[in-house]
Amino acid sequence: MVRKCLSLFFAAVLAIGGILPFIPAPAYADVCTGVWSIGVGGLRVNFGWPLAFTAEDSDYLQVDQRVGYNSIDLPAGVHELNRLVDDHRAQCPADHILLLGHSGGAAVVHVWVSEHKSASNLNAVLLADPKRVAGPGGPGFMAVAPMEWLPYPDYSGADADFGSVPVLEVCHAADGVCNAVAGPIGYFLGAHTDYDFSAADYSTTASGVVFQ
Repeated sequence: MVRKCLSLFFAAVLAIGGILPFIPAPAYADVCTGVWSIGVGGLRVNFGWPLAFTAEDSDYLQVDQRVGYNSIDLPAGVHELNRLVDDHRAQCPADHILLLGHSGGAAVVHVWVSEHKSASNLNAVLLADPKRVAGPGGPGFMAVAPMEWLPYPDYSGADADFGSVPVLEVCHAADGVCNAVAGPIGYFLGAHTDYDFSAADYSTTASGVVFQ
């Protein structure tokens, strides 16, 4: 029952977010730094009254390039991330690219890596990934949420289909987004935002799961 309520809650949050516009990332010439980080944030929700949602500019992530997108439109986030990766590769082919995703943004990065799992000179860090597979803890909520009525049903479910790309997943045990069995309480108590959002603090070769 807790799992069902959690899945319905987060699915409803995503559905309401669908009214938001797409916000492309600002265009400017990248600087070749050796390691270039791209960050994708999650749905921004103001739980005051009235309940408010904002399109995601990922501005809370400490990265070189932020992805702006509508969090409900996961494919649009994947497309924008693909554009930014390709642009930076064209400008700085020797740079290592670190992808940092949080919440819905982690789902975007997760899907992107699964579609580019033979990519080289690149790694990903997924914070509160809703597509995380179980163990330790339960799976992310996209494995249990009724996603078929959302715009991207094919992206539902949990997997670890990352190929040769190093992927580090970080999940708080109380965060129901990446550990569906935890229920929604931890989300409201701050577990979902209690992550290190600085790309500089993560290794370019780290992989595995950190379950705290």
